[in-house]
Amino acid sequence: MRCRTRSRCTALGGMAALIGALSAAQPATSAQQETTGRYVVTVRSAADYQTVRASLIRSGTEVVQDIPEINMLVVAAGTGAEAPVGMAATAGVEDVVPDHISQLAPPDSVTVSNLAAPGLRSARTVPATVHAAARGAITPDPALGYKGLQWDYLRIDLPDGWKTSAGSPTVTVGVADTGVDFTHADLKPSIVHVQNFTLNDKPSACKRFFNPPGPSDKELAAKFGGPVDTDWNGHGSWIGGNIAAALNGIGINGIAPKVKIVSLKIAENCGTTYDSNLIASFVWAGNHKLDIVSISFGGYLDRSVHDQDVVYRKFVDAVTFARSRGTLIVASAGNDHVRMGVGGKVLSHGMLTKPGDPVNDLFGLYESPAGVPGVVAVSSTGNQVIPSSITCPAGTTGTPDDLGNTAACKSKSDKHQARGQGLPDQLAYYSNYGPRIDVAAPGGARKFNLPYWDRGGTPGFPYVTTDATNVWEDFSTTTNFATEIPCFIFTKGSGFPQGQCYSSIQGTSMATPHVSGVLALIASAKPDLRGDPDGLVAALKAHARKAHNLTQILSPTDRSPGDLLEVACKTGYCHLAGPAVSDADAYGAGIIEARF
Repeated sequence: MRCRTRSRCTALGGMAALIGALSAAQPATSAQQETTGRYVVTVRSAADYQTVRASLIRSGTEVVQDIPEINMLVVAAGTGAEAPVGMAATAGVEDVVPDHISQLAPPDSVTVSNLAAPGLRSARTVPATVHAAARGAITPDPALGYKGLQWDYLRIDLPDGWKTSAGSPTVTVGVADTGVDFTHADLKPSIVHVQNFTLNDKPSACKRFFNPPGPSDKELAAKFGGPVDTDWNGHGSWIGGNIAAALNGIGINGIAPKVKIVSLKIAENCGTTYDSNLIASFVWAGNHKLDIVSISFGGYLDRSVHDQDVVYRKFVDAVTFARSRGTLIVASAGNDHVRMGVGGKVLSHGMLTKPGDPVNDLFGLYESPAGVPGVVAVSSTGNQVIPSSITCPAGTTGTPDDLGNTAACKSKSDKHQARGQGLPDQLAYYSNYGPRIDVAAPGGARKFNLPYWDRGGTPGFPYVTTDATNVWEDFSTTTNFATEIPCFIFTKGSGFPQGQCYSSIQGTSMATPHVSGVLALIASAKPDLRGDPDGLVAALKAHARKAHNLTQILSPTDRSPGDLLEVACKTGYCHLAGPAVSDADAYGAGIIEARF
């Protein structure tokens, strides 16, 4: 399905490789992704559903997902060409198309180390001193007292926003992701249920789509100890913590710390999953009347291809069903720096491309699920664009070895310079934008708001201490069992619980839970809007603040080498140049605020 699959996040300094054999694994090619051994079967009508299902089972077909609410089954039927032909001949079947995959593949990832073991077994210890935190109507957890650590909260009017509400335990947010660590001290009090959609992934997507095959979550649990249903990646636990980490006097608290979380586990440790798992999670959330679902997976569909159009329409059906039950889907816009129009259609050519890599033109494709009608599409803003310097001390500009991830200084003599230097809240250099964007939120960006090959800059604390505890990306929890997101633990007396994982990452993935958290606060303060997606969105947009953007679009003609890598960009689309993204395209209705 995916002409290019992209993660909604990238770890500060880059994601670490997976354990053992998977550390050298590469995702399957697009052509290989089409042969999943699973098929999406659409049924002509609700009246035909059970008949079709019974017929398929009699023929020896295994049903792995039942989604009768939108007349859809997912089946495992081998990889032979005859499989879809035989199923399509079944009375009552409308379409049989391959199930496709989404995978977390950050826009400019760099392996900083190979994790020999997950989470706490490979944690890095960070010393820090907490100071008194600003207070609203609640006493926030200690992390807010670290200068610059949770800059993103201040940008959405916290802690003042908590004077209205810190959330209600009757409000529930679903986190559709790699799982949420229900053993983590800051997450355990908030998680009320785990629904694991990967149980029928036979074999695990981590095995099927990587060469050599990676471990399944079950294998990781057996090797290292820990629950199979937890988050073995780290991404989902970051999302959950940003939304609703508990207000418990330690570590961090979420934006809506008194609401509850349901973990909708749609992917295993490798961050690769089947699209049907996303669709099933939306329908499940609607059936169980979750208030909000936060989803930071996605990619692009070519709707001129029948198979891909069927999958897009099933996304539409699932979102429509969820909204009919009062559930609002909030999704990350994507990290390719392309312009999105109605339905998620890409209106610009190219995509953010590393020098030396071939360009993948996304023009005319449809971003899903963020672009799907009825979904709240979220773009990402950064902390502040730090100005370049006339001179840079030795060792501060990054090296080819670390690919600029720790660049604390950028020379004015560099060819590529970010616009908006000195300004806060600029569109992040990677973020998608366009008329389809509903709202923007802090998702973080490297210090100079440029991709690493142009010396984008340090992610900040805790990866480096150059700027004390200032963070340029976004800080939150991660899972104690993470195999991709690096784990940082804090020394005794820091205000953080001992032996628990935290990290800083960036992306539209990180912007999205900010919106989900604020929507949860609105639903808590205005219970008459619960079950009213349109009303919630209207309230969110009514209080979004305007901002002015100077971040530029991608240049199709700048073929110059990167400032750091010195590798030519033979295809274009490696550097930002030309006109700035308009304010409306960058922010939609504006940057969200927890004030309503």
